[in-house]
Amino acid sequence: MLQKKDISRYELQKLTSLNYPRINQLYKNEAKNISFAELEVLTNVLKCSISDLIEKR
Repeated sequence: MLQKKDISRYELQKLTSLNYPRINQLYKNEAKNISFAELEVLTNVLKCSISDLIEKR
C-alpha cells in the first residue's frame, strides 16, 4: 500500500502516531498482531480499507 501511495515508512511515521520500529514490523510482515487503533490510524492516513492492508493466509 505504501508503494501504491508513494509514501515511505519514514513519512508514514510522521503522519501517524506509530513509531518507526512498529511500522517496520508491519511493513515486513513480522508483526504478530495489530490493534484496532493502529488499523484505524493506518486506514485514515492511507485512505484505504482494512481489507487493503490485511490478507487472509
